[in-house]
Amino acid sequence: MAIFIHQGLRQIINTNQEINPVLITDQDGVPVVHGGESVRNVATLTSSYVTALDQSIKLNLGPMKIWTFYYEAQQIVIFARSPFVVYIMAQPQANNAALASLLDSHLKPILEELKVIHTQVINAGI
Repeated sequence: MAIFIHQGLRQIINTNQEINPVLITDQDGVPVVHGGESVRNVATLTSSYVTALDQSIKLNLGPMKIWTFYYEAQQIVIFARSPFVVYIMAQPQANNAALASLLDSHLKPILEELKVIHTQVINAGI
C-alpha cells in the first residue's frame, strides 16, 4: 500500500510541473507522508492552518473544503479531508482551479489508501 501512495504522490508532482511538495498530515499536524522536496517549516505551516481554521469558526464561515494561501512566495492549497489534511505547495502562477481539481482526480485514491492504513493502526491500538 505504501508504495502505491508514494507512486501516486510522485505522479502528481511529475505531471504538474508547477507543484513542488505535497504533504499529508493528520488533523493534529503530524506528517503522515510527503512527496517531492522535503517541506520546510512543517510546524509553522500546520499552525497557520489551525489559526485560519479557528478564525473561520469565529467568523461563522462554515466548514471549508479548500483553502488557498500564499506563503513564502508559494501558493498553498489545503484540503481538509478527515482524518487528514493535504497541503499542496505550488508556484505562485499555478492554476488554482487545476490544483483544486487534484482532490477528485488524483488525491482521492491516495487518501482512501491512507484511511485504510489509519483504520488498521487505530484498531490495532498502535
